[in-house]
Amino acid sequence: MIKDLAVRWGYLIVKHFPDKGLWLKIKRKFQLAKLYRDDIALYRVEIARQMGAKVGENCRFYSLNFFSEPYLIEIGNDVIISGEVIFITHDGGVYLFKDQIPNLRGYYGKIKIGNNCFIGMGAIILPNVEIGNNCIVGAGAVVTQSFPDNSVIMGNPAKVAFKTDMYFKLRKYSKQTVLSEKYPFPTRISDNEKRLILEEKLKNITTMKARLR
Repeated sequence: MIKDLAVRWGYLIVKHFPDKGLWLKIKRKFQLAKLYRDDIALYRVEIARQMGAKVGENCRFYSLNFFSEPYLIEIGNDVIISGEVIFITHDGGVYLFKDQIPNLRGYYGKIKIGNNCFIGMGAIILPNVEIGNNCIVGAGAVVTQSFPDNSVIMGNPAKVAFKTDMYFKLRKYSKQTVLSEKYPFPTRISDNEKRLILEEKLKNITTMKARLR
């Protein structure tokens, strides 16, 4: 609590500092400290930019696993990256051949994510991959190749499951899709209020039944 107050009061003071030299560095540190406390998803976006990644506007990052070559990563506008997503911009497997290729340094590739994309929990994006605009990458997908606009991508290795407009129809009319005028995403909501909303919404909905194959 005391630290939060110190950061907020410090931010109110330093925001009037000039945007140059040491003043700018101090100002930037307080801006990031305040952002970390206000919205950690936006804080990660700023850190990604500092690391060298090219990141567009209105993005939210719930993980930041860019590893050793963040400058090879380009992310468009309105992109959400879920937790535990991994961006891999190199292939260490080539080091097995260092005896055959004495001057070997490594194998590297860029990663590009288009505008208005969602990258699901635990997805892995490999080198030389470009994902188009309006795409959804499913949880746990291992993306080894590029995909065009409007794709819903799932699996290992990832493949197009269907188009984004089909996903929209499935979710728009689902009883499990939660709407809230008071708390539209990404408006902050307390854990208790969220629980009350979800328990009420899902109280008569059961899990999917297993199908015989």
